[in-house]
Amino acid sequence: MKVIENAELLAPEPVISILCITFNQIDYIAGALDSFLAQDVDVPIEILVNDDCSTDGTTEVLLDYQRRHPDLFRIVTHEENQYSRGVSPMGQFLVPLARGRFIAMCEGDDYWTDPTKLRLQLHVMSERPEIAACVHANENVQAATKRRISTVRYAEGDCMIALADIVSRSQCYATNSLFVRAEAMRAYHGSAFFPLPADGDHKMLVHFGLIDGGIYYIDRVMSAYRVLSKNSVNRTMLLGPNTAKVAKRKHDNRVELLELADRETGGVYHDDIERGIDCIHYAYYRDIRDLKTLRARWPERLEMEGPLARIDLFLYTYARPLHKLALNVYCRL
Repeated sequence: MKVIENAELLAPEPVISILCITFNQIDYIAGALDSFLAQDVDVPIEILVNDDCSTDGTTEVLLDYQRRHPDLFRIVTHEENQYSRGVSPMGQFLVPLARGRFIAMCEGDDYWTDPTKLRLQLHVMSERPEIAACVHANENVQAATKRRISTVRYAEGDCMIALADIVSRSQCYATNSLFVRAEAMRAYHGSAFFPLPADGDHKMLVHFGLIDGGIYYIDRVMSAYRVLSKNSVNRTMLLGPNTAKVAKRKHDNRVELLELADRETGGVYHDDIERGIDCIHYAYYRDIRDLKTLRARWPERLEMEGPLARIDLFLYTYARPLHKLALNVYCRL
């Protein structure tokens, strides 16, 4: 690991550390970095970006930003791709380097849309010292055009994320909305949750929500998530040849996570967690698009799915070639 920075020009005690991971995202990375620079915040910040051996010019873009803003940027590079070695760049490199009292996260293919985001979240965290994290609503956008596909809101109005949703949903917020106390993030990385193979988003939701004070939601759209962007894990899973295998592994990992949460909380939330595990079973059959099983075991829940999800299930079951064509056209392959 190599850290490219100008230590003499960096804020000696930043309040907020913005953490970003990227790999071969030349089409998107400048949008993310510009959205960080656009933040209207009156406390010192730092921006740490981990580049996982990009080969498409992403590294050069990062170094240019560091040269132009040496008082803000710290760029982490490697001689070997870390993700392929099973290493979490966020947890292994960026979190230990972060010097701020608070951590804000955004991956290199996403971006923030509201210049007051950090200021609003900092205010919430200052007013509620007992909570671990603060999140907000976001938009889903088409990766290339940034055209809005949908708006994702956890609730109508600001509120705490409820226990039932923490155990029943793998994600109640977009990662690019997460604003967390640094000590809570480090406690998570030192916990029994972090080594589990479950997705990091889900592990953090459960740990911050059940173990470390809870998560507060701001009902304001302040970030954008690029759907199925190039080189994203979600795109690989959806279009790859091993979708069913990946879905089964995700299912098993999520169940393992909730079983650990049950033990770590002494069974206090056992009934809620059991209902959450049933939701994980449903999500697995939805991911593999087993419409027959969904209709047999969860007919009412299936009826609550949105129109796009139901069209996806129908086409996959009854018109597989058309389903594949629709996905490829959407992703502009």
